[in-house]
Amino acid sequence: MKEKEELPKLEPNYKLWLEHDGEYVFGPGAYAILKSIDETGTITEGAKKLGMSYRYAWGVIRKIEKKLDVKLLHSYKGGNVGGGGADVTDFGKSLMHLFSKVDDEFSSAVEEHRS
Repeated sequence: MKEKEELPKLEPNYKLWLEHDGEYVFGPGAYAILKSIDETGTITEGAKKLGMSYRYAWGVIRKIEKKLDVKLLHSYKGGNVGGGGADVTDFGKSLMHLFSKVDDEFSSAVEEHRS
């Protein structure tokens, strides 16, 4: 292997996630699930919009809730004819905001180094 005088063009990149007590808790997939539920008003429609099953999306949410010991969603049943839904809790919205803010800051830093 020969020594090079110039570095090849290298581009910065990153993968962002939030941890609690050194364990993964929240990342881009969980963010997308909460955002989609917030936009559609239901877990079923939110999951469908992302091309995933209700069971998978609800499992991701429950896992985060268990790790943080906090509710991310308030879900409700719609009665005899259906029509239930889900609302993202204030804590869930704060978690989404934190993730989005940090992601935006990382993205800006990466873009600065690409210019």
